[in-house]
Amino acid sequence: MFNLRILKSFSHTIELSSEHYLQKYQQHFKDIYKLSYPPIPGYATTDGTKQYTSNNSEIPASHFRTNYRNNLLLSSLGIGSYQGAPDQNNDIMLYGSIIDSVLSGGVNVIDTAINYRYMKSERVIGAAIRALNIPRDQLFISSKGGYIPADGDRGIQETQLIRELINKNLISQEDVVGACHCMHPKFLEMQLEQTLNHLGLETLDLLYLHNAAESQLPLLGQDKFYDRVAKAFEQYEKSVQNGKIRRYGMATWVCFRARPDEDRIHVPLEKIVEIAEKVGGKNHHFEYVQMPINAMMPEAFSQEWQPFKGENTQILTVARQLKVNLVISSPLMGGTLMQVPLPSDIFKCQFLGAKHLQFLRSIPAESIKTILIGQKANRHTKQNLEVIRVPPLTADEFWSFFQPLKRKQVPDDELDMQ
Repeated sequence: MFNLRILKSFSHTIELSSEHYLQKYQQHFKDIYKLSYPPIPGYATTDGTKQYTSNNSEIPASHFRTNYRNNLLLSSLGIGSYQGAPDQNNDIMLYGSIIDSVLSGGVNVIDTAINYRYMKSERVIGAAIRALNIPRDQLFISSKGGYIPADGDRGIQETQLIRELINKNLISQEDVVGACHCMHPKFLEMQLEQTLNHLGLETLDLLYLHNAAESQLPLLGQDKFYDRVAKAFEQYEKSVQNGKIRRYGMATWVCFRARPDEDRIHVPLEKIVEIAEKVGGKNHHFEYVQMPINAMMPEAFSQEWQPFKGENTQILTVARQLKVNLVISSPLMGGTLMQVPLPSDIFKCQFLGAKHLQFLRSIPAESIKTILIGQKANRHTKQNLEVIRVPPLTADEFWSFFQPLKRKQVPDDELDMQ
């Protein structure tokens, strides 16, 4: 069960006051935020994540989903940490949102990347993990490697880091693509050590290769790109064997949503799994793909652009067949979709952000496991967490939303835009 002292200390009731929210967390955050921690041992386990699902009896069991290949029970809503200026106010808001979300009993997935907010997101998450005092085996923590990041706390620029790596003969100039991305095994190994240090963990549950196709495929071409992916996977398999990570994947933006004729950006998931099997055998540890899906980016369930066994089909189907877990990013397109209303009676939520999250987690696709939302402000966190208390739509309810309806003109002030 949750540590009740921590729960009473941090659970707040202010609905709309961000000022009170910042004051509540500020001093504790300053006390705990630092650049290195004694590492916390352990990782997410089947028993631990199952225990998390029982921490709040008001949350329906259907909110949690059993993941392929590892049987972890993960929440269908997770915390992302990409957005926000690299300043202390955003640090404190992210810190508080993580605490509130995890203590709700409905969020045990936390996602980040070493380059998010110039390394600050990883460090904030490390501080939040310690403040929570939740058993390590109940939380699923993921990060990403590949981008060459600046360090916002130490004032180190990307170009300085690149020069240092080349001068130490860890990488060559050829390994750096677009002055920002590198998949060299030594670089990925070094980044993982930094990530573990930022988070204060001995083991990371999931490490993604970050926007590899988007950054390198257009410039390298397919043969060289896939060769680099194979070498990166070899390094990640070594990291699994060394106990640094439990599994790995690819965090992407467009490569799994692109048309097959876009050969400088389209990537078949079937090809990636073949590489993983060649590197790690049938028991390889490539288990996750992160990609955007939302009301304006529906390719995953609307287009048959992924090849599988000689035919084209939806990536949702390919992922199910290959037992690859899908984690969905950008559910609100950075807030843009807060201008797109959805009906409360169908999606069973009052607040618009929660309705969009309900829409995505109700897509009738077994392969979709978690929707990541980059919430920080107290108000937004509380509004989005509304979705954890209602079950996803049934398949019939979901598809009925797309059926043509006889519509009448509605005055603007009557639109449901909460």
